[in-house]
Amino acid sequence: MTVLPRHGRLAIDGMVWLLLTVILSFIFTRAVTVSAQTATANPPPEPSNKPMVQTKLSQSDIVPGQAVTLQITVLVPTWLTQPLALPSLDRPNLSVTLPEKSTVSTSQTINGATWSGVIREYQLVPLTPGTFQLPPTTLEVHYRNPDGNGDLIAQVPLNAEVLTASAPKGAETLKPYIAARQLTLEQRIEGDPQSLQPGDSFSRTVIATIEGSTVMFLPQMLGTTTPSGLAAYADTPSAEDGGTGNGNRGTRVEKVTYVAESPTRGTLPGITLRWYDLDDGSIQTSTLDAIDVRVKGAPITRPRSPEAWLITLALVGGLGWLAWRYLPPFITRIRKRLIKRQQADGTAQVRQLQSAIKQRNYSAALAAATSLHNDTDYIRSEIPSALLALGRAQYGNTPASASTAPLWQRLELATDAFAARRRSRKDRQALPPMNPS
Repeated sequence: MTVLPRHGRLAIDGMVWLLLTVILSFIFTRAVTVSAQTATANPPPEPSNKPMVQTKLSQSDIVPGQAVTLQITVLVPTWLTQPLALPSLDRPNLSVTLPEKSTVSTSQTINGATWSGVIREYQLVPLTPGTFQLPPTTLEVHYRNPDGNGDLIAQVPLNAEVLTASAPKGAETLKPYIAARQLTLEQRIEGDPQSLQPGDSFSRTVIATIEGSTVMFLPQMLGTTTPSGLAAYADTPSAEDGGTGNGNRGTRVEKVTYVAESPTRGTLPGITLRWYDLDDGSIQTSTLDAIDVRVKGAPITRPRSPEAWLITLALVGGLGWLAWRYLPPFITRIRKRLIKRQQADGTAQVRQLQSAIKQRNYSAALAAATSLHNDTDYIRSEIPSALLALGRAQYGNTPASASTAPLWQRLELATDAFAARRRSRKDRQALPPMNPS
């Protein structure tokens, strides 16, 4: 084996290092060139100055009655110049509420720059099982131009979110379905329902408090069905929701006033609500005791209800209008027919004659008597001779000192006798024959 001298080995090692240095320099130069070409062909994207919208559901798979939060964030590179018109998100069987301070300002650092905007939070509570797709929409965003040249308006799409509510196992038999983290019932009685007399009253107030869900789940608890002899008058129920998320708390208040009308003994039913516990998934029960009622004493007359008074007034008003509209013309027609009939049979003329005699009006008496000259009874009566004698006294050579009172009295008696004969004849004509054939 040949051994090279020391200076020969050093020369060979130097050549190897030189060759390695050249190769590494070539590789590095080539990598830098390719990187530069790539950077020139595909420059890095510059950050967009268009507004951004972000949506986030706190939970997407829940059970009916469970509250979730939807957060919508709108960001712009400068600042908003007009308030945003955010959607209401109303959907069937989905309770959508805005908690306190639902809209707040925010800012984020994006690509080294500070963006500003607002955050809107919605509380969503599905009331029934199902899939709820919040509708996609477009927001109109007004913001300051980053270049400082006026304001910009952008139409930014809002992505749809999907919320799924599945009926929990074991709660299929709940009717109505109620889900909560806590449900309590409270009952208040004003008065003594077991020591009543007709005319006395007492009230029953029920307060239901639900936590962790919405008061919309609570059904009507008090009815107006009562034992016989007891009347019920219900106030309008009041309901109020408050709080957000798991701390949501709502109350429903119902009140019924009972009035004793007659002796009775009975029971107002108790109240039972079964509900699904959102914390441990169990079925819980909240109850209120029944109320025993006893009324002693003589019954009272029940006052007429406002509805009965309204119906009575309506009937009286209707009858009054009918009388005002149709009765006067009817009376006028009847009166005309009566007058026409009396004129035809001479009754009107006889009355005119009697009136003229009372007024001592000879001309009127003569005119009335003339209209009766075709009447046989008139011709046979003493009226014509009495009128003739009175006429001689009025217009003849009778001394002025002579009194005509006896002549007027004679005429009045003759007229009364004539009228009596006419009535007697009419009565005989009105009677049926004694032995009709």
